[in-house]
Amino acid sequence: MTHNVENHIDGGVLFGFVVQGQHVTLTLPDRPDPALAGLPPASVAFAGRRSQLDRVLAALDPTAPNDRAVTVAVTGLAGTGKTELLLQVAHRALREKGWFPGGVLYVDLHGYDVESRLSPKRALGTLLRALGVPPQHIPNRVEERANACRSALDAFAGAGRRVLVVLDDVPVTDKIRHLLPSDGRTATLLSARHSLAGLDALALTLRELPADEGRDLLGKALVTALPEDSRVADEPDDADQLVALCGGLPLALRIVASLLVDVPTRPLSHLRREIQDAHSRLSLLSREERAVAAAFELSYRRLTDEQARFFRLMCLHPGPDFSTEAAARLYGEGRNESERLLEDLVRRHLVEPRESYGRWQLHSLVQLYAWERLRSHGDPWDEDRGRLFAHFHEMATQACERVFDPAAPQPTASSCFRDRAEALRWLEAERRSLVAVVDCAHEVGSDPVCAALAAPVAHLLAAMRYLEDAEEVLITGIRSSRRCQDGPRRAALLSSLGVVLLDQRRLGKSFRTHLKAIKMFRRMQQYPALADALNNLGLTLHEQRKFEEAVATHTEAAQLSERVGDGIGVARALSSIGETQSELGRRKKAARALRKSAKIFRKEGDLRGYARALSGLARATRDAGKAEQALELHKRALEMSDGLLLPHDRAIELANYAGTLIAAGELDAALTAQQEALDTFRRLGESHGEATALGGMALVRHSQGKWSKAVRLHTLALEALVESRDDHRLAHELRSLAEVLLRQGSNSEALENLELAVELYHRTGDTRRATETLAQVVQVRKRHGVIARTA
Repeated sequence: MTHNVENHIDGGVLFGFVVQGQHVTLTLPDRPDPALAGLPPASVAFAGRRSQLDRVLAALDPTAPNDRAVTVAVTGLAGTGKTELLLQVAHRALREKGWFPGGVLYVDLHGYDVESRLSPKRALGTLLRALGVPPQHIPNRVEERANACRSALDAFAGAGRRVLVVLDDVPVTDKIRHLLPSDGRTATLLSARHSLAGLDALALTLRELPADEGRDLLGKALVTALPEDSRVADEPDDADQLVALCGGLPLALRIVASLLVDVPTRPLSHLRREIQDAHSRLSLLSREERAVAAAFELSYRRLTDEQARFFRLMCLHPGPDFSTEAAARLYGEGRNESERLLEDLVRRHLVEPRESYGRWQLHSLVQLYAWERLRSHGDPWDEDRGRLFAHFHEMATQACERVFDPAAPQPTASSCFRDRAEALRWLEAERRSLVAVVDCAHEVGSDPVCAALAAPVAHLLAAMRYLEDAEEVLITGIRSSRRCQDGPRRAALLSSLGVVLLDQRRLGKSFRTHLKAIKMFRRMQQYPALADALNNLGLTLHEQRKFEEAVATHTEAAQLSERVGDGIGVARALSSIGETQSELGRRKKAARALRKSAKIFRKEGDLRGYARALSGLARATRDAGKAEQALELHKRALEMSDGLLLPHDRAIELANYAGTLIAAGELDAALTAQQEALDTFRRLGESHGEATALGGMALVRHSQGKWSKAVRLHTLALEALVESRDDHRLAHELRSLAEVLLRQGSNSEALENLELAVELYHRTGDTRRATETLAQVVQVRKRHGVIARTA
C-alpha cells in the first residue's frame, strides 16, 4: 500500500525523495531552523590565521571563477583553533551578500569524546530536522538519510537559497562522506584532529601561532575582558615568553588569558615564572571546562597499544625534532615499522612532519603530555634512552671518520655515510639534537656516555663553525668526565675546548686551557695525545704573536709525533711551523717545512691537510715574489675534489687566493674570489673572516683607484673586526684605510687612524710594524702640516 503525504507552505522550497518505497514531497522553509542549526558565536578575541582565513573565504566565494563543489577540511592538533577558524569563516561568509542566502547548518560531532560523540547517522537526523523535514519522514538507514539531506540541500541551492554546512570535530570514520553534499553548489566546512586527506577537499592544517600572532591573541583576550588592561604592552618580553611556553597553542593562550583576567593585578612575569616549570606546566594550563591535557587525552585514547607506546617513547628524544632513524632506535624496531607508526600519529596530528621529509616533531606541550603518560604508565625507559644515546654516538663517530680521518675504510653498503658531503648534511640536520643529547646524557647521569659523545660532536660542530654549540658540548663533556673520573677523556676535551676558544679569539683563556690539558697528558704519559695538545697550544701562541714560542712548541709536537709513529701529527706540526716561519720572514725555512708537510699529508692520504699545506706554501711562494707559481699552488688546493670541502676551509683559501691574484695583477678575478669568500663567511656568521674578505676587496679597489669604494669596504671591515677581538688585524685595516684617506686628502682622519694603528701594533707586540707605521705618522705631519691629535 502506498501513501501520499503533502505539506503546503506558501513561499517554501519544494523537493521530493523516496523513502522505503514511498515518494515523499515536502515543502521546506525558506531557511534552516535557526534554533536547530544556529551557528555558535565567533570570538571577538581572534588573532592570526589571516592567510588561512583568506584562502577559505576565497574558496567559498560564489563569484570565484572556479565553479565547483566546495569542501574545506581544516585539521590539526587539539587546541590549535580549528573550531574558531570555522566560526570566523562562517560568520564572515554569512555577512557577504548573496553568498549563503539559505543560511547555515552547524553540527558539532564531538568526534573524539566517547560520551558526547555524534554518529553520522544522528548528525544527518539533526541536519534534516533543521532543514524542515518532519521527524516522521526522516529515514532510519544512514544511506537514505544522506540521500534525503543531499536532496534537500540541492533543492535549497536550486531555489537560490544556497546553504553553508559546518561539520565540527568530525570522527574517524569513512561514513563521514554521508554528510557531504553532492549538488555541486552547497559548501561544506569540516574540522578534525585527524587527517581528512581521503576527501575531495581543500586541506588546511593548523599549527602553532607564530610569536607575534600569539602575543596579539593574548592581548586581545585580555582587553576583551578588561578593556583597560595593558599588561601585554607593558611586559612584552614576558608576553613573548608566555607565548613560547604555550608553544603558540591558541587553547593554552586563552587559558593563560583567563588566569590573568582572574587576578587583574597579577604581572605577566609572575605567571611566566610559574608556567616555566615543565613538570607543572600542563596542570597550570587548565581552567574549569578547558584544559590542554584533557584536549590531548581525547586524541591519546584513540591510539592502539602499539601507537600509544611509540608516542610515549618519542618524548625521550631531547632535540627540537627527530629523524625516522632516531625514532626507530628509540622504539627498538626497524625503520619501516617506525615510519608506519609515525605516519599514523601524523594523521592524528600528535606528531608533525617537518619540511624535510624523514624528520618529525612533537609540539612542546604534546611532548610534556607524552612524558606524563610515560611516567604514569610505568614503562621502563632507561634501555630505550640508552639505544638513542648509542645511535647518536655511532652516527657522530662515523661522521667524524668520514669528514676528518683519511685512514677511514671506504664506505660499504652498511655504512651510515657514503662520503664527506653526506656526513656534513647529517650534521646540519641533527645539530641542535646533538647538543641536546649531550646535555641530556649529563643531566640523567650517563657521564661516560656524555663524555664519549662530546668529543665527536664538538669536533663536527667546530668544523662547521657552530662555535658556541661546540663550546657548550665540550664544557658539558668535561663536567661529566670529571664526575666519572675519566682523566684521559677530560684532558682531550680540554684540548679541544682550547681550539674552540682560539677560534672565538679568546686567546688568554685558550692558552690557559691548553696548558691544563698538556699538564694532564704529561702526568698520564699520554704521548700521542700530548703531541696533539702541544700542536694546538702552538696555534694559540701563533695568534698571540709569540712566534718563537710557537715554533718551539710545534717542534716538540713534531718530535713526539715522530716518536710514536704518527705521520699525520708530524705533518700538522710542520705545516704550523711553516706558517709561523712565514710570519717571522724566514721564507726558505717556511717553504721547506710546508713542502715536507704537504708530502707527508699526500702520502698518508689526508687530502684536507694536503690542501691546507699547499695553501700555506702558496702564500710563502707569493711573499717570495713568485705570484704565478703561487697561483698554481692555490688552484691545486681549490680544485682538489675531496680537499677543502668544509665551507670555512674553502672560504679561507679563496681569500688567500685572492691576495695572490692581486699580487699577480688579476684584479677582477680577485674580486670574484673575495666575494665568494665573503658570502660564505657571512653565512657562517664568521666576523673575522668577513673582515678579511672585505679588507681584501678594499685592496682591489685601491689598485683600481676607486677610493670611495675602498673607504666603504675598509669601514665595513673595521665594523666586523670590532666583534672579532683581533687587535693586530684591526691595526692593519686602520693602516690600509689611512692610505686611502690620504689619497682623498682626508689627512687629519688618516693621521688619527695611523696613530691608533701604532698603539694597537705595540699592544700586540709587533714592534716592527709599529715602527713602520710611526714613521708614516711623522711623514704625514711633515708633508701636510697636520697637528697630532690630543689625548
